[in-house]
Amino acid sequence: MKIKLRHAVILGLALIAAGFSIFFIKAAILHYPLEPGARATLWDFELFLEFDGQNEPARIEAYVPATDVERAFPQERFYNGSFGLSLVGEPETRNRKAVWTYRYPSNRKVLRYAAQTLGETKSTPLPLSFRESGPGPVPFEADPVKRQAFIVWSGNLRQRSADDRSFADLAIAETFGERTGSEQYADEISALLDQDVGVVGRLELVRQLLRSQGVPARIAGGVYLGETRRRLETHRWLEYHIDGDDFRYFPDGEPSRFFTIWYGTKPLVEAYGVSDLDVQLGTRALETAAANIAENAPGPFGAFGRAFGFSGLPLTTQLVYQVLITIPVGITILVFLRQFIGFKTLGTFMPVLIGIAFRETALINGILLFSLLIAAGLALRFYLERLQLLLVPRLAVVLIFIVMMMAAVAVLMAETNQAMGLSISLFPMVILTMTIERMSIVWEENSASEAIKQGIGSLAIAAITYLAMTNGQVEYLMYRFPELLLVLMGLCVLMGRYTGLRLSELWRFKALAG
Repeated sequence: MKIKLRHAVILGLALIAAGFSIFFIKAAILHYPLEPGARATLWDFELFLEFDGQNEPARIEAYVPATDVERAFPQERFYNGSFGLSLVGEPETRNRKAVWTYRYPSNRKVLRYAAQTLGETKSTPLPLSFRESGPGPVPFEADPVKRQAFIVWSGNLRQRSADDRSFADLAIAETFGERTGSEQYADEISALLDQDVGVVGRLELVRQLLRSQGVPARIAGGVYLGETRRRLETHRWLEYHIDGDDFRYFPDGEPSRFFTIWYGTKPLVEAYGVSDLDVQLGTRALETAAANIAENAPGPFGAFGRAFGFSGLPLTTQLVYQVLITIPVGITILVFLRQFIGFKTLGTFMPVLIGIAFRETALINGILLFSLLIAAGLALRFYLERLQLLLVPRLAVVLIFIVMMMAAVAVLMAETNQAMGLSISLFPMVILTMTIERMSIVWEENSASEAIKQGIGSLAIAAITYLAMTNGQVEYLMYRFPELLLVLMGLCVLMGRYTGLRLSELWRFKALAG
């Protein structure tokens, strides 16, 4: 007995743990919203190229968003016109480049690339392929003066730092900070940084300093996501990985959200054989359902989330399961009320079926109609008992009577312009028939009071389960997180091993306890 109890407890806890584990992954990692109607901002991004053809072979190369960053909506579209298009990958930098070509273009031409993205934040993790990148080439190998200056300065930075993190902080501070001629190692820094060097040159110097210490680092380029704009400026920043942590340094100020397009020091667009090139970058914010964004997440985690959901089913099937998935909630409530409270009901799951029927009639109307039809059906059932009919013909007569009663109520409501008549025809006839039969048997075998108690208990549980199954939050959680069915199953397993007194029995036997 103890072995069976232990087995049931282990099984119940394992089911609950499995359900909550999947729930945690979807909620915390995939960012599935926990409330219905949650909204998120999705960004439309467009690269717009306009230029004049010169009746000679033309080639336009433009970086498009890299594939090593997992993007929530990697939807992309190319508008090529009469140009040929090829996508070229760069394994060393993990970039993607769109190459448009045409033999002899003339007049004004337009090329476009469009995509959608959630964007990234400073906390967005860097890809594993970058974290495990190997060492880069020897810096300034072709220039002995700069090579010597690099060795002296990097050696001093290493001496003045305690670890790779402080080394990176010192390198960034001294590369981008204001310097005076009397400052130590100002000559070395000046030798490495020309007078006209820009942000990209300084970032490249810091990148080489970090790579010389074995720290994965790269220069990223993209746009900052903010207000909807037609012409955006590109920005560059540094990404590096130290001791299991990801870091980004933004020389232009840290944005709240950005969109990475390419890596390296090369420009975004290069064109050959054309003139008057106009490059435009535009973004537009779109409000959309956060759940839809989470369901379209790429990569293994996105596939994992879709495996535990209904998004891949046809819409009509999804609507059916949106109702069916709430039935286990009502059944779990029924088990709790019977096992721990001591409610008496007609049949095992009949109250839940009645609660489902209330979805068509609403709660108050359903209770009134249920009571009316059950009372009329019981009267007919007791009359048929005198005729000593067999079971199946007797049930058929009761079912036909229920249909006649429902039709009469529908006609009456229609004549009085009441909407209840539209839903009464959907009230499950078989449920009513079986409830009448079950209640009459209890009436005969036990007593009228017992039948009434079970009828009232069934109505009470039907009302409670109806309120639970039609709750918007419950419907949303069960539909978006069907793994919670494992939790409900585990709870039912644990409740199935309870053999103690029910709450109603404690009240019933309190006199004996005294």
